[in-house]
Amino acid sequence: MKKKLLAVCCLLTPGLSFASIPEPYVVNYGLASTVIEILDDDLIHISFRHHSNTIGESTIKNTAMVFKKDYSGPKFYNPNDNGFNTKELSVSVDSNNGCISINELKQSNKQSATICPAIYDNTWNGASVHNLGMHSVYGLGQTFASIDLNNGGQVNGEWLEAGGFSTPDDRGNTFSSVTYSDGAYAGATTPRLQFPVLYAVGTNINYALFLDSKFKNDFNLSREWWEIRNKNAAETNLYYMSGADLPDLRSDFMELVGRPPVLPKKALGMWVSEFSYDNWAELDDTIKTLRQKNFPLDGALLDVAWFGFKHAWQNNSDANPMGDLSFDEQAFPDPASKVASLKKDDIGLITIEESYVSKQGNYGGTNYDGMAAHDGFAKNCGTSDATEFNNWFGISGMIDWSNSAAAAWWHDNVRKPNIIDLGVFGHWTDLGEPEDFRPDSCYANGNHADYNNVHNLLWSKSIYDGYVRNHAENPQRPYSIARAGTVGSQRYGVGLWSGDIGGRLDHMNMHYNAAMQMSFAGIDYYSSDIGGFWRKFDDKGNKDTAIEPGTGYSENEMYSLWFANAAWLDIPLRPHGNNCGMPGATGNDCIITETSPALIGNIVGNLSNLRQRYELIPYYYSLAHRAYKYGEPVIAPMPFYYQDDQTLSGKADQKMIGKDILVASLTTQFKETRDVYLPTGSWYNYHTLEKYDTVNGITLPNVNLWISSENRNRVPTYVRAGAIIPMMYVDAQTKDVFGHRKDGSRHDELIVKVFPSDKASSFTLYEDDGTTVDSYDTNSVPHYLVRETLINQTPISNGVQITIDAAHGNFAGALSSRNNEVRYLINSDDSATVTLNGSPLTSLANRIALEADGAKGWIKEGSVISIRTGVESVENIKTIEITTAQCQYNCGFASNQPSLAVRGTNNNWTSTEMTLIADYTWQVEVSFGASSDEQFKFDVFGDWRRNFGDNGSDGSFELNGADIDIREGEGTYRITLFDNSNSYTVTKI
Repeated sequence: MKKKLLAVCCLLTPGLSFASIPEPYVVNYGLASTVIEILDDDLIHISFRHHSNTIGESTIKNTAMVFKKDYSGPKFYNPNDNGFNTKELSVSVDSNNGCISINELKQSNKQSATICPAIYDNTWNGASVHNLGMHSVYGLGQTFASIDLNNGGQVNGEWLEAGGFSTPDDRGNTFSSVTYSDGAYAGATTPRLQFPVLYAVGTNINYALFLDSKFKNDFNLSREWWEIRNKNAAETNLYYMSGADLPDLRSDFMELVGRPPVLPKKALGMWVSEFSYDNWAELDDTIKTLRQKNFPLDGALLDVAWFGFKHAWQNNSDANPMGDLSFDEQAFPDPASKVASLKKDDIGLITIEESYVSKQGNYGGTNYDGMAAHDGFAKNCGTSDATEFNNWFGISGMIDWSNSAAAAWWHDNVRKPNIIDLGVFGHWTDLGEPEDFRPDSCYANGNHADYNNVHNLLWSKSIYDGYVRNHAENPQRPYSIARAGTVGSQRYGVGLWSGDIGGRLDHMNMHYNAAMQMSFAGIDYYSSDIGGFWRKFDDKGNKDTAIEPGTGYSENEMYSLWFANAAWLDIPLRPHGNNCGMPGATGNDCIITETSPALIGNIVGNLSNLRQRYELIPYYYSLAHRAYKYGEPVIAPMPFYYQDDQTLSGKADQKMIGKDILVASLTTQFKETRDVYLPTGSWYNYHTLEKYDTVNGITLPNVNLWISSENRNRVPTYVRAGAIIPMMYVDAQTKDVFGHRKDGSRHDELIVKVFPSDKASSFTLYEDDGTTVDSYDTNSVPHYLVRETLINQTPISNGVQITIDAAHGNFAGALSSRNNEVRYLINSDDSATVTLNGSPLTSLANRIALEADGAKGWIKEGSVISIRTGVESVENIKTIEITTAQCQYNCGFASNQPSLAVRGTNNNWTSTEMTLIADYTWQVEVSFGASSDEQFKFDVFGDWRRNFGDNGSDGSFELNGADIDIREGEGTYRITLFDNSNSYTVTKI
């Protein structure tokens, strides 16, 4: 055994503070070695060199997934004969086998893991990790597990419970059929993608491991010693990350692999799509219908028909138009003028492209010949001959994106003049697993095993690099959506979508589980084909496992539930489907699919849910800036912020939008209620404003999903106390995320919802021009001209002080002044007084008066105080104070009962009076004991003449109904009765 420590001068002063990375710590054993680079106090880079000692050069190589390579080293480093310490880690290395044991000094000095080199067989090397009490694992990638016919496609679950992660073939990223547990086809084909970062969560301890390998990998987590398998890898390179919690770990990971640029603002809106709009007329008709029905819209995606695939396609022919990347002017004439016209109407376009280039196409082979001249195609190994592909996209070559010079030629000579220079908004990279490949092909970076899993990453990089290279000519932000990728894709302005998913809610549920894992893996912008790409007849009614018993499949219901979820969770919001898009398709392959939310499903509900998305654009866009600046997720899994609450382990049917908004998705057709879990804290129902306080988490049973008064489904949504939510004005005139309006009018006011808290809170509003990059640094990191506005709320005696601070920063087109509307929740029966910068504000008659041009004053709408400051310079501080006075009893609210009381085991069946707190709303807080038969009923007159119970235990009360059971044990409960809907809620607080 040979052990290589730090230079002698450093060994003379153990515990030295460092300003640079120390020499790697090396242990040679047998014919192998373990090498560790100490990059930071909480970050080490490990290389298990399975078949070689390390003598001399010991630097660990990186793949294209890694961004940051200039770490400054730990602040403290103390090496010794058995390992080393930093400020946060104590690491020992076994000289007999190269195993690494790690203790977390800032996590109670607990041992987090032992990580050993492993040789599994002649094909698989890797690492073995001892699971020391971890209960959950997240990240690793996107897969769609087999659908259990009894339990359906599961939305909840993490990888430790599942036993691990792997893709279904021997190359890694692949495009594969979704199946049932018996192996039968389940109606879709989706990408399976490796994103090999693992977050391990235990009790009061956590860590992350990133396998920096471009090869096929496999994570077997079903044993005490986890197996990380790395196919045909001479060495296994891992990053070990330490952190106080999951947000800390993800922040470190995003620093390592690159944070996402700020996406173009329009990408947060709705983009319509189908396979395929066949011509301008079909697209124009879709836009016209949406506008007529008052749907906001930001753009459209053009599938393969845009470059002639629909009418010029020839199967297995070298004349196929694949790779043309120029508009087919038979169907899409005068594209420059049309793109400009759409842009003037606030509609953007995103065009699809593939990596396959037909030998002839419609252009006589110019693109193919140009790439061939630059050695730009995959080659038959050992020759200079381009590998020939013969598939539905024709006789073609596949672009080798690892040849950076050829990739640059393609961008500057094909993509840029035909797409970007016309004003097209973004790029849609399809088939990027790659869908078709030849295992015996070679590339600039090696053989197919070297290339497969970075194919779409390098493709995305080529697009991004082209924008950086041509920035002086065009400062447009690079943006693309991809069907495939791996760790690091996000830093190239990429969002992913989950592929050709089925038009079934069990498929949608699996998508939202994948969304949880992809968020941990660094993908903030993740979306689906809303409504499903495949909606074949034989995959519908008798096969979707996410249908309420006693009902049946409904494409309308399926679509609207999916759209409602996506309006919260998908970026971009993109309905898509196969609308007989394949040339020559007939019969069951010619599927007629409607994708526009103005033409399918519950149109009223679709519109309401879409407008809600647009109202929140300033909030989402500020989160996008935080993702860029700090590596915070835009849409976070519940365990991310609440990892100590094991009720939320693997829970993907609820998610956080930023840190403040919790949404619970709609998972089953025709299901009218669902349970919602609220973690520790104080929460408000975003829709009804009801408050919930919980010390240890609470399950709200039977939360309504179907809102009969509005004739629509609604996603249950809750907001943390103290949340500050910036919004924009949205109505029937709203066209897009910038607030452009059909009638040419302006509504530039900033709207801010503030939810009360007994603690101060703040939120920073980020604004920019939404379209450009100001500059790139030497690492190609974009920089923007940004305006930041800090908004604070601070409790004061009998009220709150809300401050909109002076804005800092500027950008082209920024408003110098605007009105500001603050909405704050108070008790509906309280009176209020409002001041602005110390001066009283006038109470106005109604919302019409409040929304008049330049209005200044306030109104009370039920339990919400809405205040407008009048038009003010953004450089002025606006300080609003709201003070309230309590109404004493019932306060003139409407009701259907003269009085109400709760009578039950809590008061020995005497009466505890309820208070009328709003129109038709009665409430009381009472305590129940630990007995298993705690019960109560509602009584009107105190003598049982008119009493109400619940015969169905369903939250609806009936005259003389059955006693109502208390089901959550001893504690205090808030009981609320709604006497206009014969319903009630019981909430443990």
